[in-house]
Amino acid sequence: MNNHNKHREATAEAEIKIRLGVEEFARLPGVLVELGFAPAGEETLTDYYLDYARSPLGGYDFTRLREIDGGKYLITQKHWTRDTEGQAIRLEEERELSPEEAERLLRESTPRTLRKRRREYRGQIGGHPATIDIDALELSGTEQYFLECEMLVTPELAAQARADITAWMRAHLPVGDFNEAPSMLELLLKS
Repeated sequence: MNNHNKHREATAEAEIKIRLGVEEFARLPGVLVELGFAPAGEETLTDYYLDYARSPLGGYDFTRLREIDGGKYLITQKHWTRDTEGQAIRLEEERELSPEEAERLLRESTPRTLRKRRREYRGQIGGHPATIDIDALELSGTEQYFLECEMLVTPELAAQARADITAWMRAHLPVGDFNEAPSMLELLLKS
């Protein structure tokens, strides 16, 4: 559903991901609508991590092929770098692929695979466009729940955008634990 980054230029991803309990997962869609976030749809995602490596800056650099509702494909590359202030930020490049290109990539690799159901909401945080995703993730025979809040910004604004997201989430979301959750790739590798 994300229509960001249709051009090939790298964008900084300011993102906070937290784990949700079952009750929080059920309650948050209504809360987000009350906060002015519009539902932007629901989809089933299959993520194929084609390659990945631990970054010296933390987390992982990776290339992911995403299949959306069994018909649309996005290739995403994410990698960590430092901004002009020396802060670690993650850059993202994403583009759509044809089914033939996606099938070729899958034939040429042995990806790690993750499936999830996603509900997306769009709104604003501090006057800037923001996307909030609520995910139900199938992992190790269990269903786990997450909320991810993201703003795509220029690299020099990434650190401030993360701080803005964190402050907004703490002020507005009825969630018990705001500790950042591991990335989906990290969860997959630990399963």
